Amino acid sequence: MLSKDTDYIWARPALLARKFRSVELRAGLPTSHARRGTAFDYNIPAKRTEERSRVEKAEAAYAAATSQWRTRPERQKAVEKAAE
Repeated sequence: MLSKDTDYIWARPALLARKFRSVELRAGLPTSHARRGTAFDYNIPAKRTEERSRVEKAEAAYAAATSQWRTRPERQKAVEKAAE
């Protein structure tokens, strides 16, 4: 993400927007009453549930993909080889 300058693909947009808006308000940006921005989506239970289920499915898929990974045996270091 950092080296390719891309967004996190499993992010929850409504939650992220709410967190950013919270930080903006704490930083002193003006409030915008009677306007619903992207952060309002977090208040909609159906939207929150849909985002959460999508992330849970992605996490399960990742866990299934990585469960087959095996660790490599440690290599002997060059110092250990020279001592023998």
